[in-house]
Amino acid sequence: MEKLRVFKSSGTSVGNGECICHVVTMVKAVSQPTDPGIPSPPLPAKDHLAYLEQANCRLLPVQKTFARWQRAGGSAPSQELVLRERLLGPATLSSASLRLLYDISSQFVDNLPERICWHAPTLSASETQAVLPPQVLVQKTVSVEMAGRLLLWTGIGDYEHTLDQRRVVASALGLPRRAARQCSTNPATCRPEEEFAMLPGMVSPFLSPLRPTRLVSVVQMPWTRAWEEQGKAVGVSLSLFESLILPLSCFRAVVLQYSARAYPSTIRWMEVSSQDPLPQEQAA
Repeated sequence: MEKLRVFKSSGTSVGNGECICHVVTMVKAVSQPTDPGIPSPPLPAKDHLAYLEQANCRLLPVQKTFARWQRAGGSAPSQELVLRERLLGPATLSSASLRLLYDISSQFVDNLPERICWHAPTLSASETQAVLPPQVLVQKTVSVEMAGRLLLWTGIGDYEHTLDQRRVVASALGLPRRAARQCSTNPATCRPEEEFAMLPGMVSPFLSPLRPTRLVSVVQMPWTRAWEEQGKAVGVSLSLFESLILPLSCFRAVVLQYSARAYPSTIRWMEVSSQDPLPQEQAA
């Protein structure tokens, strides 16, 4: 039996107030938005990944920005993060996302700069899991199309959503029962670099604040409490090459605050658990 908690986003604006005062000459990535009639481009080629990795290495490390914010006692607009976003595009979280993620996570963790893990570029959850440190689980996020509606399903580790869970979500969204069975995971109609401004391999619920999207819901899958008691952590993708390691014990609070502050009112945050089968709704 499945339980669903639905949270309505407040749609609070998160302005980054950031600007860039010089022109950056850059190579256009293969993942830049294209005409909807053109087939989806392939995953980034090795030479393009190498270009992105070299560009990332030339930028000011995110650790230094986080460390400066830590010393200052709070975040501030960062031209370095704007430049990072301009150069890397969907290979990194947006500057606004990084700032909001820092603001929220720093409430629970004191040493965020030291919790950024560099690794080889990864293009799937399984690849990311293989390069994360021991005791750190990957955050796996997939897109799901149900009855023409686009959703994100996110969880910890190598989870699989079940038919019963999809039925609960479909019911909460007012979709026909058959939508739970006749759905598509990572559908060809969804290009993550366009829909979420993230390349495959780093898609997550940490969407750029108030960015327009077709998403109607983000669904959080449950994880076992035993993992928290064992001190396990989760790796949040900051880019194809970097993950922020957060304690699993505070992760639910982090994503709840993020969704409430970053999502437009058109996106509902839902949590599925395995207790009460009745859906519950709560204001974020």
